[in-house]
Formats: sequence, structure tokens, C-alpha cells
Amino acid sequence: MNEIKRQLKLKIGDTTEHQKNVIIKLNNQYPFRSKQRIKTLAPITASIAVLITTIILIFSFNSEENYQPPYQSANSLDTFTIPNHLNNDLVKMKNYLNGETVELPIYMFSSFLDYVKENKYGEQEEVLSALRYIDVKNDTTLNKSFVVTFDCGRTACASAFMIVNEKMQVMTPLGEGTITSDLIYSPDNENVMFLLSNAEKTKQRIVVINFKSNSQSRIPTAYHEYFSYYNWPISNTAWLTNEKISITLAKIESNTNEAIKQWLQKSDKPTHTLEITLPYK
Repeated sequence: MNEIKRQLKLKIGDTTEHQKNVIIKLNNQYPFRSKQRIKTLAPITASIAVLITTIILIFSFNSEENYQPPYQSANSLDTFTIPNHLNNDLVKMKNYLNGETVELPIYMFSSFLDYVKENKYGEQEEVLSALRYIDVKNDTTLNKSFVVTFDCGRTACASAFMIVNEKMQVMTPLGEGTITSDLIYSPDNENVMFLLSNAEKTKQRIVVINFKSNSQSRIPTAYHEYFSYYNWPISNTAWLTNEKISITLAKIESNTNEAIKQWLQKSDKPTHTLEITLPYK
């Protein structure tokens, strides 16, 4: 404030001296005007100068008091924020387990909507109104993660794995399927595993997501039938180590619909267990 006053004083100077300078300037500019007229103008000119000085002082004082550094919010922001630069449209998703909802900008679902459109699962409005999700704990990268599923009637149309943070949004389609198991984390918390089921929920396939690569883990060549397709009823999965899992599946000679139906009707459903090493490297 003192600095502003000092600079104003330097700029305006002594009022009496300033009036003299104004009179001299007017005499030089209008030599044919009478001295009396110039004397009459002098007080008016001085008053205008004082008025301008007062206005500058007031506005400078207000600017100094109200100044905030650019991009600094008055309120503290949450740790997790979602940028919404493209538009203000939000998509609401409901949690499978507890019914809670989250709202995310629509542009984050663009790749998922393209996938749904290519497979002719439904119109955009229908898809966005029927999205469900499960929270995915992600201790490795501390990103916010979801498994998102669109169910159209009895058919489990499409699922996707979504990662969200302030700088990046990743959405990887997982194909058709509804989640029918708990999410199980590897001992090092770098992977999560769960089961997706077909529309009838009679066959399952395994999904393993590696957080470091933000996508599904590479599928073992020898056991791809349990990861890539809905072939067998799989009742249980478990981590043995960070790289090895066990799966429990129906013990039947063939995976025809009739054979699976008969197996499901049995009170004592025979099973067998496989151990599979996942090719992470």
C-alpha cells in the first residue's frame, strides 16, 4: 500500500507545481486564448487531476486486497478429482454390491461405447443408463479402478476394466460377461482375479488384471480355454503364489449344454483342480 502511494506521488508530484505546468502547457498550445480564461481553467484541471488520483488509489488498494495467485482455489481440493474438459455430461454407475453410485464424465466411456456399438449390443442411451460397477482396490498404482458391466436384459453384454486418475483414463474391454465371483488379489497386490459368467451363468472364464500394465495379464497358451472362452463351469479360483493360481472346475467328459445341465442337477457335483502359472514376463 505504501509502495502504491509512493509511486503515485512520484507520478503526480506536488499539486501546485502540477497546476503551473498545466498552465504553461495550455499557454504554449493555445497562444490566442486570454490569460483570464486560462486562469479559469486551472482550478478545473487541478480538480480533475485530484479526482483521477483518488480513483487510481482506490482501485489499486482493492486490487491489492483481493488478489489471489492464479489457479489457487479458496477451498482445498479432494485428493481424487476427475477432469471434465470436454463437456459437462456425467454418467452415473451403480455399485453391484452396495448400491452406491459414482458419476464420471461421459468422454471417459468413449472406447467402451465404441465397443458396444461395434457389437450391436444397444443404443448409447440404453447402455449408459444400465451400467454397473465393482470397485477395484489398486494398491500398486493408487489409481481409482472399476470393473464396469453393461447387462442388457438376461444377456451379459459387455464388461470393461477402467482406471482413472487426474491425468489418465484407461478403459479396457473384457468382452461379454457378468461378474459372478469375488475379486481376489495376488499376495503382492499387483494382480486381481475374478470370474465372468455367460448369460445363463452356466459357464465361466477367468480374468486376471495386472495393475502394472493396466490391462489383462497374458493368457497361458496351454490353458487359454479357461481364460478366452466360456467353456466350462468354474466354481473356484485361488492364488498359490504371485504367479500361480489354482482353479476348480466341473469334472465332466464334455462341455455340451446337456452335459453341464446334468452336472448342475447333481447334489454332489464332481470337480477337479488345475494349477496354472501365469506368464507375466
